[in-house]
Amino acid sequence: MAEDEDLVPRIGHDREALAELYRRHVRALLGYAGRRLGNPTDAADLVAAVFLEVIRTAGRYDPARGTPRAWLFGIAATLIAAHGRSRGREARALQRVYGRRELSPEDHGELAGRIDAARSAELLQHAVDALSPAERELFLLVAMDGLSAAEAGSVLGIAPAAARMRLARARRKLRAALPDPVLALVGSL
Repeated sequence: MAEDEDLVPRIGHDREALAELYRRHVRALLGYAGRRLGNPTDAADLVAAVFLEVIRTAGRYDPARGTPRAWLFGIAATLIAAHGRSRGREARALQRVYGRRELSPEDHGELAGRIDAARSAELLQHAVDALSPAERELFLLVAMDGLSAAEAGSVLGIAPAAARMRLARARRKLRAALPDPVLALVGSL
């Protein structure tokens, strides 16, 4: 089985190389885009755009700058930035408004649990939002998308050592900002 590094140079003349790269990374990219955009349809469109960009730029891929996986996530990050975050926030707000219904007495226990979880999520979101943009994006690439610190650094265009230091600083800030019950829900930062 070919390695990702062997597939990228073949993309321009070998359809199976692109198909294999797609199969290996589509789920991770969909997860990344879905979390960033908040809408599965927008995420699917963005991932399609990533692979169109892969076709267009495969000849410029430089293995010295990072793994193909990091390259794919870098393309996705660039496209997400261009897409704009306001559209994702608007879609989530509409989803909250249209999803309301009357509560039955049995729903109260479940609602209390959801409120606690929402409060914890809100505290976590505020703590993550309080990070600098560079720390936040690196933390999310590692914590949510499963990239190593070196891969996330490659996506962001920084050295692996700088990525590890930035990640440690972000984790330290999050631990300091979050109360113990939220830390227990989140797990190890």
